[in-house]
Amino acid sequence: MEQNAEAQTTLVLVRHGETEWNLEGRWQGQRDSRLTALGREQASRTATRLSRMKISAVYTSDLGRARQVAQLIAAPHGLPLIEREDLRERSYGVLEGKTDQEAAASERSWYITWKADHLHLAAPGGETYQMLCDRVVNELYEIVKSHPGETVVVSTHGGPIKCALYYFLSIPLSLWRLTWVANGSITVLRGSCDVMRTATFNDICHLESIPTSEKMED
Repeated sequence: MEQNAEAQTTLVLVRHGETEWNLEGRWQGQRDSRLTALGREQASRTATRLSRMKISAVYTSDLGRARQVAQLIAAPHGLPLIEREDLRERSYGVLEGKTDQEAAASERSWYITWKADHLHLAAPGGETYQMLCDRVVNELYEIVKSHPGETVVVSTHGGPIKCALYYFLSIPLSLWRLTWVANGSITVLRGSCDVMRTATFNDICHLESIPTSEKMED
């Protein structure tokens, strides 16, 4: 489907709610843990806010924590979920399920070096941030091309949302640590495959009356 220059797609990028591993400070990556009570409340409030929008499609990472949020968002609109593996969080390989302290003890031979430059290095069995961004951005391009002039929700993770923001705004990955994507937050990009602009970043106004957790971003 060709997209004319005037058809602007709106991408509504949603980060999943807080999980048990987020709360415990464990590297989560492509493994899953359940949403906490706070995470479920964040997801519910995000879905309620988006229920007032006209949404054409709901895409989601196929990981449970993102899919659970997507189900709540899609239900009021009567939309099916479109699952995409490439919307998953970055893979942290052998680190997944471990805290920093556990990783430093069990993977000491390389962990300190990796931790100092994990922007560019991959944990054994895992991905670099560049690998993450390549697959996420390619998937988002396909979504934008498929929905010219429409509003699409993408339920995903902190890493993929930052990849989208940095790529479309031409921000170097070296500045990765300068931004934070909160649980339950909404980030809105608008435009075409040629030019995407940020309308909203890390919007959590719908979560103002409940606590926030800032332990882990994956």
